[in-house]
Formats: sequence, C-alpha cells, structure tokens
Amino acid sequence: MDSRRIEKILLGALTMTVIIFLMEINFYNDLKYTTNKLNEILFWSFVRGLVISSSVDIGKQYFSKLKDIFIF
Repeated sequence: MDSRRIEKILLGALTMTVIIFLMEINFYNDLKYTTNKLNEILFWSFVRGLVISSSVDIGKQYFSKLKDIFIF
C-alpha cells in the first residue's frame, strides 16, 4: 500500500474523529462525563472515522479501476 494512500486514510480518520466525537458529546448531553467515558467515546469515534475513511478510499480505488476497464 502506498504511503500517500495511508496518509490520506489517516487524515480522513482524524478529521472524522473530531466530527464524530463532537456529535457524540452533543447527542448524549450528559454534563457528568468522566475521563474514562470521554476516552471511550474518543476511541470509538476514531474507530468509526477509520472505518469510514477506509471504506471511502476503497470505493474510490474500486471505481477508478472500474473506470479504467470500461472506457466509453
């Protein structure tokens, strides 16, 4: 796997982590967050961001290969 591709996936994952983390914090609207709960929310936000970023990259690679095969 190309290092530029890994950089794009990680950058997308970090960006999505911030967005998902803020959404989770605002969705629960709990004022008594413990450090443990915040760490858990941050971890799962990163995992979700990584999955979303990886799937977008895989889809992008797939459709670029598909476009190269079927030139209209």
